Amino acid sequence: MKKLSVILISLASATFSIQAQAGTSSGKVTNIFMHSPDIVMFGAGTINGAASCAQGTQQWAIRLSDPAGKGFLAILLSAQAQGKSVSVHGYSNTCRDWSDRELPSYIVIQD
Repeated sequence: MKKLSVILISLASATFSIQAQAGTSSGKVTNIFMHSPDIVMFGAGTINGAASCAQGTQQWAIRLSDPAGKGFLAILLSAQAQGKSVSVHGYSNTCRDWSDRELPSYIVIQD
């Protein structure tokens, strides 16, 4: 019984210590482009700690059919028009809207 408890505790510890990766980037909004039917891809500085699905790309992807995607696009266009930088933080290991570009969880316009 004690041996089983040790194994279960070890497995639980290993499971909880594995953390999903989420990328972050900060910089001027670049390369905003639309891909049909409703995907927008963009860059905003170098992505650090990119999700495993987005290794090698320096862009993010949002879907405009998602209400959050429309809000993200408004923030991006506003920041670009004002010449301001943004900070982008990704969902943990999620490339939901495009197979090799991470989905943002939030975008902040920097002063």
